[in-house]
Amino acid sequence: MKKVFLIIIVIIVAVLSVFFIINTNRNTEENTAQNNIQNIFTTYTIENSEIGDYIEITGTVEADERNVLSEVSGKIIDLYVEKGQKVSEGDLLVKFEDLEYRIAYLNDLRNYELAINDSSRIKEIKELQLELSKRNLENTELKSPVNGTISEVYIGEDDFVPTNQKIISIVDTNSLRIESVVDEIDLSKVQVGMEALVEFDQLNVSIPAKITLINPVAVNSGGLTTIPIELEFSEDANKYGVIPGITGNVKLIILNAENEIVIPTNALNQDANGNYFVFLKTENEPKKINIEIGDKTDDKAIVKSGLNFGQTLIIYPDEEELQRLENKYNGSNMPFIPGQGASRNFPGGGNQ
Repeated sequence: MKKVFLIIIVIIVAVLSVFFIINTNRNTEENTAQNNIQNIFTTYTIENSEIGDYIEITGTVEADERNVLSEVSGKIIDLYVEKGQKVSEGDLLVKFEDLEYRIAYLNDLRNYELAINDSSRIKEIKELQLELSKRNLENTELKSPVNGTISEVYIGEDDFVPTNQKIISIVDTNSLRIESVVDEIDLSKVQVGMEALVEFDQLNVSIPAKITLINPVAVNSGGLTTIPIELEFSEDANKYGVIPGITGNVKLIILNAENEIVIPTNALNQDANGNYFVFLKTENEPKKINIEIGDKTDDKAIVKSGLNFGQTLIIYPDEEELQRLENKYNGSNMPFIPGQGASRNFPGGGNQ
C-alpha cells in the first residue's frame, strides 16, 4: 500500500513539474515579445536631396501629330522622306509636277502687268489671280510645318494626288508632354506651375517638368476618382531619346528642399512647451537634440537649425504603432530588429 501511495505522489510531482516548466516558458516568451516591442526603433541618415517631399505617379509621354495635306493636285515627281525619318521645320518633303502651275503663274503675271489702263477693280482681280497662281506654284513643294519624326507616308513617287489629300503624318517633337492622373485625395496639393521630376529608368535619365494643365473635370473608373493632368518638360526631352508612348515615374514636388535638411515627420518629438526635438544616434545612448523646423508636409519636415547632413536619427514608434505591435505579437515571438535596443523611456526624460 505504501508503495502504491509513493508512486501516486511521484506522478503528481511530475505533472506539476511539467506544468511549471510550460508556464515558465510561456511567460518567458511573452516577456521577450513585450521587451522586443519596447526596444524597437528605426534609423534615418540625413542626406542632401533637392526633393523634400513629393507625390509619386506614373505618366505617359504624348505628342501632337500633324497631318500634311496636298494644297494642289498633280503627279508626285519627288518624295524626299520616309517613315521614321527626323525632319526640321521647313525641310522639303514632296515635289509635285509644276509645269502647269508655272504656266498659270506666268500668264497671270503678264495679265497683271498689262492691266495699266484697266479700272481699279479689274486691276484688283488680276492682282488676286496672280497671288493665287503664285501660291499654287509654291505649294507644289510641300515642306515640314514642324520639327518632328515622320510617322506615316501615304503616297509614293509617280502617284497622282488630288487636292486636300493626306500625304504625310509627322509627330511634333516640340509638343512632347507627360499625361497622367492624380488621386482626388491629392487634388488640394497640386497646382498649375508646380515643379516635377520625370524619371525614365529605361533611358537612365531624369528630366525636370512642370504642371501646365489640371483638368477641371474628374474621371471615375472602377470606383476610383482621379483628375487628369498634363506636364511640359523644362528641358528638350528629345536630346535624351524620349519618344511618345513610353512611361515615366513622375514626382510632383510638394516640398522643395534644395540644400535643405529634411527629416521624416515621425522623427519629430515635442516637449510640453511645443518645442521640437529629435534623437541623434551616438556611439553610446541616443542624444536628445532641440531643433527648429520650417515648412513641412504630412511626411517630411525642413529643419532650419540643430542638425547637419550625414547625421543619423533614432526614430521610435509612436504610441499607436506600439499598441498595434503589442496587439499583434502579444504572447508570440515578435521579430526583433538586430542592433536596436533603445528604451521607450526617452533619453533626457519624458515620453514621445
